[in-house]
Formats: sequence, C-alpha cells, structure tokens
Amino acid sequence: MTGSSAIGEVWIDGVLRPADAASVSVFSHAVMRGTAVFDVLRVVEGPDGPSAIGLRPHMARFERSMQTMGMQPDRSVVDYERAVADVVAATPGASIVKAVAAWAEVPPKSLPLSPRPMVTIAAFVSDPPEPTLPPVEPARLQTATVPKLAAALLPPSLKVAASYTIGIRETMAAMAAGWDGVVFRTTDGMLAEGLTQSLFVVARNRLVVPPLDVVLDSVTRRLVLDVGAHLGIHAEIRPVEWAEVVGADELFLCSTNAPVGPIARLDDRDFPAPGPVSAALRAEVDRLLTDPGHPLGRRWLTPLAAGGRAD
Repeated sequence: MTGSSAIGEVWIDGVLRPADAASVSVFSHAVMRGTAVFDVLRVVEGPDGPSAIGLRPHMARFERSMQTMGMQPDRSVVDYERAVADVVAATPGASIVKAVAAWAEVPPKSLPLSPRPMVTIAAFVSDPPEPTLPPVEPARLQTATVPKLAAALLPPSLKVAASYTIGIRETMAAMAAGWDGVVFRTTDGMLAEGLTQSLFVVARNRLVVPPLDVVLDSVTRRLVLDVGAHLGIHAEIRPVEWAEVVGADELFLCSTNAPVGPIARLDDRDFPAPGPVSAALRAEVDRLLTDPGHPLGRRWLTPLAAGGRAD
C-alpha cells in the first residue's frame, strides 16, 4: 500500500471503540519484549459488498499463535471472524485487516503479569485507494547474509513481533544497497522465505516450495497452491536445494498484498518477470477475487455483510 490509516472504529476485547483507544505503553511487555502476535488479511470488494480472503484460516492461525506464545484468550475464532466483519463495516473502503494480541501491562520484571492478552482488530484503508489487488513491480532480491532462525528456536508459523527483527535488519540493509528485499536460507543452506513473503520456485512447469517445518504456514501460499491445482499445475512441497533456486525457470513471491509477485533478479541471476506460469497464476487469482461464480470462490472468500461467518 502507498500509505494507510485506520479509520472508523476498532474492536478491542469485544467492544468497538475509537481508533485512538488501541494503544499500549511503550513500557508494555509487548513493546519491551516483542511478544505481540498478529495476523493480517486482505479484504476485496465484490458485487454484494466486502469479502475477506481466507478469513477462517487467518483467524485460526491467529489463535494458534496466541496459544504458542502461552497467551490464554477468552474468545473464540468465531468471535474474531465476527470482529473482522464489524470493523470492516465501520471502515468503508477497507482493504486490510490487522489483528494483534498483546500483553499490554507494564510488568516490573520480564514476564507478563497475566496470560490473558488484549486483542485488537482494526481495518485499514489505503491512500490512495487500491484496486482489488495493487499492481506489483518485479522484485530484485539479495540472499540474506544470515540464515533464518531454526525451527527449534522459533517455530516458523508463530507470527510474533520479535521473529521479524532479523528480517527487518537484513531487508533495510539490502534496500540501502539498491535491492528490494532479501531471501533467507535455512541453517543448512536450503530455501526458506522472504521477510514477509513465501517464495515459489517454478521448474519444468511445476511449483516447488519448502515444507512448513521451515517456513510460515502462509494462508496466501495455500491459496496460490489451490489455484495452481485448479489450473492443473503440479506442486511439490519438500526441502528445496539452493541450486534449484538459482537454476529455476521462474521465481515469485507470495504475500497478503501480492499473491503472485514476480522476481526479476536474485543476486547475480536474472529471471523472466513474470514468466508464463506466474502470469497464469496471477491472472487466475485475479479472476477468483473478481468473478462471483469462480469455483474456488466459496472456499476463499467470506462475505462480511453476512456477519463474517466462514463456511
């Protein structure tokens, strides 16, 4: 997004409140220890109003992240789905929803005072407004100088603020050197992922992606794999050797804002951006999000005017 700002009201622990009520102390546990967990999903406008992409898996993952951190929320996934519908209804034109769970109190020591988090869900409107999916410029990426943290140290599907620290540092350094971002390898040199993106390898008209024991269980990645299967594009989910990455026919990134974002260069290798497979996937994702009759629509799009209940 070019820029964004929360408008309307935000949902805080079951109550819609003014946006400026969604705040915590700079000395809170969430800020001082990086323990806030979060999830982000996209909203698209359809003929019958806004719909959320992958609402149920996003909110289920949000709940799992809280549980992995030892948080004990007092509401259910269904409550969070309804909250998404409420904040989007209060925010006309919303394109992004963010859910955050944080230990907001200021403890005298390093541990939170209570396992119960404060949960906040807010909708954001882009400025200027975006189309269903914004256009994506091909990315020029650099291999990160350090590996991704091993899963034994930090579970890859735990979306906790502290887990992004190394990636932010690496990405800022790469951007200062003229790149658009970085790609991480695992500690044993295999393909991992980007800062906030999954990475797809295209080889011999097949998709190849790392397994979930080393990368985030990305909801958008699931969507792209599903769209690929719909198009008859075979996918292999397995450890990916780095030689397969640099020797790929195409590479593309996958994220909430860009389900299929082509990679034009990785280190010293150029790639078609987009190549034929990634172009076909992008076009079919666009159709899924804009065609009410698409066969995958009911699986991935939840109409929020109906109260946010996923099928």
